[in-house]
Amino acid sequence: MASELVVHNGGCHCKKVRWRVEAPASVVAWDCNCSNCFMRANTHFIVPLERFKLLGDSSNFVSTYTFGSHTAKHTFCKNCGITSFYRPRSNPDGVAITFKCVDPGTLTHVEVRQFDGSNWEASYDHTGIASFSKLNTNRLSIDIKCCYNLLVATPLIDIVDDEDHIFLEDSNTSKMPLFVSVLTNHIKI
Repeated sequence: MASELVVHNGGCHCKKVRWRVEAPASVVAWDCNCSNCFMRANTHFIVPLERFKLLGDSSNFVSTYTFGSHTAKHTFCKNCGITSFYRPRSNPDGVAITFKCVDPGTLTHVEVRQFDGSNWEASYDHTGIASFSKLNTNRLSIDIKCCYNLLVATPLIDIVDDEDHIFLEDSNTSKMPLFVSVLTNHIKI
């Protein structure tokens, strides 16, 4: 089920850097403990680059810091120092938006998930974070109970747990393995 996109405006503390982003009113934000995010206490949600736009002359006030692999582009305001957005290593085709820098009134819910940036590769593989910068809005989030009863609109799909893997079965296919990462009480497909 795709979430309806709304326009969020935001920026830095001194308002020299302003931007507009299209994202759902309810977002998943990532609390990362890599050396940079930890020091900045940055918790961010990720959007495709095509849904982000710097406004006015904001680019004149943006500076960029990189380190390590230099894939992440940590941007900040030259005037006040706030990182209101940046290009994350996990999603170089997207933009990470610091949710506390979104102007009040458009975000209705923020679900904070942990990203173990100090063990970046393992966390990247297990969280499904890479999917958040993709324009495909068909990500399916399924709440499951201990017995794996699936609460979906169609009765034709069953979830099967063979102790090593989780499969979806329907009347048209045999067992269909899926990339699944468990996040708190959610399975992300």
